[in-house]
Amino acid sequence: MCMRSHLVSLNKIKMFLFSVSILLGCITHVESAADLEPTALMKHETRWLVEALEKAHYSKVSIKNLDGKSFIDRYLQKLDKQKLYFINNEVEEFKKSYEATLVTFFEQGNLFPGFEIYNSYKQNSLERIDWAINYLDEFPNLESNRSYEPDRTDLDWAISEDILEDTWENLITFEFLNETISQLDSNNTLELIPDSNLTEAREESKRILIKRYSRWKKNIEEFEASDVQELYLTALTQMFDPHTTFMNLKEKEKFDQQMNNEFVGIGARLSDEDGYCTIKGLLPGGPAEASRELEADDIILKVAQSDGDFIDVVDMKLPKIVELIKGPKDTVVRLEIRPTKNPSISKVVSIIRDKIKLTENLASGKIHQVQNGQKINMIGVVELPSFYGSSGNGPKATDDVEEIITKFKNNGIEGIILDLRRNGGGYLSEAVNLAGLFISRGPVVQVKNTDGSIRKKFDFNPKLSWNGPLAILVSRFSASASEIVAGALKNHNRAIIIGDPTTHGKGTVQSLIQMNLPFNFGHSNVKKSAAKITIQKYYLPSGKSTQIYGVISDISMPTINTYRPIGESDLDFALKSDTIPPVQSRRPQNEFVYHSENIRKLKDFSNIRQSTYEEFNYLNKSVDWFRLKKKEKSISLNLSERLIKRKSDEIKNNELNDIYDSFTDKSYLEQNIVLNIVQEQKAKSLIARGEKVDQNLDQNKTFIMPENFDIRLTESLRIVSDWILLRDAADLSIKPSATEI
Repeated sequence: MCMRSHLVSLNKIKMFLFSVSILLGCITHVESAADLEPTALMKHETRWLVEALEKAHYSKVSIKNLDGKSFIDRYLQKLDKQKLYFINNEVEEFKKSYEATLVTFFEQGNLFPGFEIYNSYKQNSLERIDWAINYLDEFPNLESNRSYEPDRTDLDWAISEDILEDTWENLITFEFLNETISQLDSNNTLELIPDSNLTEAREESKRILIKRYSRWKKNIEEFEASDVQELYLTALTQMFDPHTTFMNLKEKEKFDQQMNNEFVGIGARLSDEDGYCTIKGLLPGGPAEASRELEADDIILKVAQSDGDFIDVVDMKLPKIVELIKGPKDTVVRLEIRPTKNPSISKVVSIIRDKIKLTENLASGKIHQVQNGQKINMIGVVELPSFYGSSGNGPKATDDVEEIITKFKNNGIEGIILDLRRNGGGYLSEAVNLAGLFISRGPVVQVKNTDGSIRKKFDFNPKLSWNGPLAILVSRFSASASEIVAGALKNHNRAIIIGDPTTHGKGTVQSLIQMNLPFNFGHSNVKKSAAKITIQKYYLPSGKSTQIYGVISDISMPTINTYRPIGESDLDFALKSDTIPPVQSRRPQNEFVYHSENIRKLKDFSNIRQSTYEEFNYLNKSVDWFRLKKKEKSISLNLSERLIKRKSDEIKNNELNDIYDSFTDKSYLEQNIVLNIVQEQKAKSLIARGEKVDQNLDQNKTFIMPENFDIRLTESLRIVSDWILLRDAADLSIKPSATEI
């Protein structure tokens, strides 16, 4: 995701105020007490969203061009992707009832069709789950010749209730069979399994499935009107492109936390375990840890605000509990807990909420000792999970990466790898600033607006944080802001791109627009829904777009990602790729760049290793095995056949695992480089636990063997090491007098 920072900053969001008439009535179509209804506020939000889409979206969309049939198909896909709750006649009836009037409904802000369809889904699903639980009164037949296709996404809707019921019988048998097999000895065929063991496995499978279906039913019953609104309106926004979405209050809060890597709360990870809110961990340096009264596996029974009354949270939806526990900074929340160390009692813990920094999601660094012939090269690796930022003094990706590079240089590194394999994007401004760490000045990205105008974004800061060999490690998951950085530095002949054959292929920019309605205008503290709307497309300095095609690697390695539907080209309604004129720019004479001859030589060296080293043979075998398994669309529902199949699959998996385990000694020794903010959090954590603070938290110079062998990172380290040796042997990294890009 790539966001415009000056639009996204929490305190500086550009507001779009569209006139809406205030209507006092609300939709009151109710078929039963269990049906959900839209609120009056949702009507205003919907009208606002429609007008925002028409005025702000890059493609100059018009709601009047909405394809009603396609929209209903998309909404049903969100509700019933596996086609388990509706039959074809119901789907056609929805289209007949609403196709012609959908545009009018949206223009009026009327969510009636969305709630009517959802309530039908809710009724069907609850009835079907009750039917499934009753079906388990007897054990499913595990001796049939039937089969089941788990992924029903591309299948047609069932044409009758009888056919749908048959599908459910197969589904339940499939899940029952999976649970049964998981409890049986993998070394035995059916004939060698004692009847008592088989009966016990079946009884346990039945218990597990009934519990699962009951939980499933509870989740559906707890679904709220705001959840329906979010599903329905996002189905609308994604008719125009896959990255335009509607965010209700809950989704907006999650988004803010993800982008800023901080939130106000108590600093505890919570999970729902059989209806009990359970503490799974305490965040280092947070108020919960500082209280010294909470531990992992404690159960929260009740929650109260300051001196207010306690609210019982047993069997309450986890997001509701989180909402109760979170609150403004420096306010008190009281928790009645059942301690894991003494579950026979309960106690009350008072905690003052504070700002929590999510340091585990920040940039991290490691230095690797890479043996290459007689020489050991010190190469730094920066792993950046996202291009995060903050409107205040919070963490920023560029600042953190620069800090790590400074520590790298203090330790004498000779090359750097920027690992963006798991980086899905973030703030556009952070992408521009971060690219600027590696070039003294020059264009980073071009942005095209909906009116066709083009803005060129330059790095004007002459400061260079690193002026040596640089590689960027990417995958099919590297998207948006990651592609801006990788593409720009490739355009500048500044970085070698290594990894999957190509990146994700997202070349669009979104802006987060808060909904400001007449009756809450001027109330900055009021929580509001928002729309994340695609407003621009971006292009590399060369004029090429990364949309659909991504950034192509200079040196690629085998990967299963090539055969998975995870790229932009796999998304419905993705915008088309195009080009614009390149930016004419001259490069400084003293700036490090690579020569094309370097790429050819480094690629040749890597290709030799990829054709001879055992780890690449393993990668190819893994890819072949993945492709073979991917072709298995239909799964047998016969226990004997499945046990035989499991054994053969297990032999193959064990063979691959044994090969992988043999590579452990191929890793290069590494040393962790810790951000100052992480050190501070660790110090706070030690103090909170009453332990002594080591004044040299970042002074551990010990190199250790990594726990796991990372094949692609290891090969990237070899490539950079080769590059360093090439540069040392001859001046192949040229310094041109003037280069146009």
